[in-house]
Amino acid sequence: DAFAVDAGFDEHNIPYDVLWLDIEHTNGKRYMTWDSRLFPEPVQMQEDIASRGRKMVTIVDPHVKRDTSYYVYKEASEKKYFVRTKDNTEFDGWCWPGSSSYLDVTSPEVRAWWAQQFTPQRYQGSTKHLYIWNDMNEPSVFNGPEITMKKDNLHFGDVEHRDIHNVFGYYYHLATAEGLLHRGTDVQLYGEHGDRPFVLSRAFFSGTQRVGPIWTGDNAAQWSHLAVSVPMVLTLGLTGLPFSGADVGGFFGNPDAELLTR
Repeated sequence: DAFAVDAGFDEHNIPYDVLWLDIEHTNGKRYMTWDSRLFPEPVQMQEDIASRGRKMVTIVDPHVKRDTSYYVYKEASEKKYFVRTKDNTEFDGWCWPGSSSYLDVTSPEVRAWWAQQFTPQRYQGSTKHLYIWNDMNEPSVFNGPEITMKKDNLHFGDVEHRDIHNVFGYYYHLATAEGLLHRGTDVQLYGEHGDRPFVLSRAFFSGTQRVGPIWTGDNAAQWSHLAVSVPMVLTLGLTGLPFSGADVGGFFGNPDAELLTR
């Protein structure tokens, strides 16, 4: 499908810069892995896309599938890097992978560890042409109150979630961007001038403009949502977030040809 989409843009003379992969590209919704049946040669795929001047972006969210055979979960759990319940046990919430734990990115140690995960040596199958998209980082918890984390969950320094909720997504975005900054210092990959990170985030806070771009979240394939996207993006620019956008065509539903063209 990735090659078909790429070829389709060329066939119809539609310019594009980035091919985006949502969670279905992973092995059982384990972020930073690949479904070996659908993507048997991810490095070759990225190199082929890059040969035409394009990049690839994969989704990486803060919920981590609770599976001791999954290296990210295993290592983070052993280091006690996850958000805790009020009873000081590892918080178990429900998101796309099912039962999930959430990295406590309010901790500088956890952020530093997370930033080490984006090198090609750690993120197997990734290349210098691959960038990141952070979704669900408010954080979203499907079985939680108001579809987010319990207010009495505990973070670094025993601070309750109620006191850091609005900055959680910012810290996750920051830690991921620091990971790509770290990767960009690899002279063998990028040469002496290095590489600038690109990490798109759904959640944001004051200071996000120093980290990376954001988008306006899950919109619908409706004319009213197209209309409101313009003042939303302009207002974000006025608040100091100039690098932002909205889903073209809408996230929910299917646009007709005229709506998608506009």
